[in-house]
Amino acid sequence: MKKAICIVLLILAMGSMYYFSSQEGYTSFQQSHKAVELIDKVRDKVTLTDERLISIKDKIYNELRGYDKEYIVRKAAHFSIYACIGAFMLLVLYLFTKKVMFSSVFSFILTAMYAIYDEKRQLQVSGRVSSITDVFIDSSGALLAIIFLSILLATGKGIGFILNWKRK
Repeated sequence: MKKAICIVLLILAMGSMYYFSSQEGYTSFQQSHKAVELIDKVRDKVTLTDERLISIKDKIYNELRGYDKEYIVRKAAHFSIYACIGAFMLLVLYLFTKKVMFSSVFSFILTAMYAIYDEKRQLQVSGRVSSITDVFIDSSGALLAIIFLSILLATGKGIGFILNWKRK
């Protein structure tokens, strides 16, 4: 059952990325713009009282001031979705092999290959461009998730800790 659930989650994550990457340039921009509007609404409603949090928020805001918000949202989405793809890929491989190192390395390779495929495919979508930077962002998201889960698996916390299931 665990294997089936992890495989379905992997397919859903990969399918989500495929769907978003298949959107024409203008549609993709509109989706990013809606996300930015939502983030701005939430930001305006949140009131911080802790001086440290206010200081951190101000530093981040000042650092990002010159950048296009839609661009940042798109890159953060790439990073996050590929983190999910990398994590689910690792879990699927680990459930079949029970080898942490093999699963980690192979899941990173497969996820990076999917990122390359995704960028190459975007060249065929109207209004979209391909970018090696996106491959690095995608791969970085996957790598972060893979390292985190690999540490949990290697330290004996195991899948039961990650998925809150008991080990056999």
